[in-house]
Amino acid sequence: MRRLRAAVMVLGLLAMGKVVTQDYLYRSGTRDVLISTYRERAITACQKDPRNQGLVGNASVWSKPGDIKVVIGKNDLEVWFWQIDNALWNARYRNPYLHLASGDRTSGVSCEYDIVHGIASVNRS
Repeated sequence: MRRLRAAVMVLGLLAMGKVVTQDYLYRSGTRDVLISTYRERAITACQKDPRNQGLVGNASVWSKPGDIKVVIGKNDLEVWFWQIDNALWNARYRNPYLHLASGDRTSGVSCEYDIVHGIASVNRS
């Protein structure tokens, strides 16, 4: 009986490990594809944002961003999870965004590129 219980526990752990590994591979692959597909579009949009001149001064800062992350949803929108009829619900909880940090890490300037709408906004963190 103990051997059977141990075998079931080992099989359960192996199954859980398989699910976790598959989820990790799916998410990292999706992240890499989104970044490689939209990187150039995001850089171009960040360079063209009118607020870029006041915050960075030189648009070429975005040609080699310091860091690029994929984020789902925009946290600064005032929409609650249960307000599914709100026009901004998808932007808050569903749409993907690329966050680019400027190559000059001391400036604290970042750019948020909305993949769905193709719009960028430059902000100081």
